[in-house]
Amino acid sequence: MCISCIPQISVSCGIPDFRSPEGVYARLSQEFPELPDPQAMFDIQYFRDDPRPFFRFAKDIFPGKFSPSPSHRFIGALEQKGKLLRNYTQNIDTLEKAAGISKVVYCHGSFATASCCECNWKTDIHTIEEDVFSQRVPECPRCTEKGSSGVLKPDIVFFGQSLPATFHQQLEEDKGKVDLLLVMGSSLKVRPVSLVPIVLDGCIPQVLINREPLSHMTFDVELIGYSDVIVAELCRRLGQGWEIEAKGLPAEIHTVGNHTHLFPGAIMEALDRGNSSPGPEVGGGTSPDSREEVGCDCELESRPKRARLDSSHTENS
Repeated sequence: MCISCIPQISVSCGIPDFRSPEGVYARLSQEFPELPDPQAMFDIQYFRDDPRPFFRFAKDIFPGKFSPSPSHRFIGALEQKGKLLRNYTQNIDTLEKAAGISKVVYCHGSFATASCCECNWKTDIHTIEEDVFSQRVPECPRCTEKGSSGVLKPDIVFFGQSLPATFHQQLEEDKGKVDLLLVMGSSLKVRPVSLVPIVLDGCIPQVLINREPLSHMTFDVELIGYSDVIVAELCRRLGQGWEIEAKGLPAEIHTVGNHTHLFPGAIMEALDRGNSSPGPEVGGGTSPDSREEVGCDCELESRPKRARLDSSHTENS
């Protein structure tokens, strides 16, 4: 199994989101009014001019502050049981490591290490921990010894930097071994993760776990709602040996068509594929009489033809 996941699965861990009214971008706009755009903190040229906004953000998500979610632990269980081929993630928070996941490709780098922007000296992220929490810009000791200056930046990919070559190398190696693709918490609009479904053979089953369906792609099975609730329900059905700690079990499920299953947290507005009525609003659950459970015997041959990503729907990062 190959898994592709996005930062949405980390929000339940307490990691702040970016775009909500109280999110990272809104707060930085207030604290650093000189920022031309909140996303500029991830621009390498702006970082070289003023790294302070980024290190304010870094303090909030520094490794060790958060624990893995049920979704992270589910992926860890897949690896422990020999079911995981690779986890391709755009998360930068290193919670995969905390969940015991080793078969992971950090598509946008991670907070595991930091490197000097001038001499490229690399060190463990905890080398800069004291500076980050004290809100000092961490300086490279090697550059300092030589009488110059350099900033130690966590090894995440900024706008203006090249993506790690390991993504394309690993995907080329893995694509012939995949027997199932699981996409978790993703809009599949940001590269390079958006490329994963495209390069796989069309006969490989693809499953989506997300708050909302994706209008530009059709999956063989769609499990729509909170990912933590969904994976906990899957583990409950898998039985002994798959237990993960989660709240709100068992989940109530409503089925739309023959391949879409709605869990608590599903965003209904996105579900518009010709269904006259997607059923009741999901959140409090449906009545026991109307509950339709997810089956693992969905008829793949009756699914709509899978839509491949159009380049107009993707963004380079």
